[in-house]
Amino acid sequence: MARHPIPEGMVRFTHALVEDASLRSWFLSLESLSASLRRAAFRQMAQQMRSDREDPELAAAISALVRPEMYDAILKSVRERCEL
Repeated sequence: MARHPIPEGMVRFTHALVEDASLRSWFLSLESLSASLRRAAFRQMAQQMRSDREDPELAAAISALVRPEMYDAILKSVRERCEL
């Protein structure tokens, strides 16, 4: 399987999850949602960020979390780095 470079926005988002306990708690709480609700929440959040002209790399990172494999990879990374 080809490995793709990880976008800078996703790297920064993941780092923020590891460093910020409140943000991490919010992200981990999304695990309790159904996959469809979680995807809808990420879509809505990314759309709002784009509408508000927030950091486009961060908006793209949030949008990428709609893909289950991306969400699972970030969740796993955060758990490993925070020893959860």
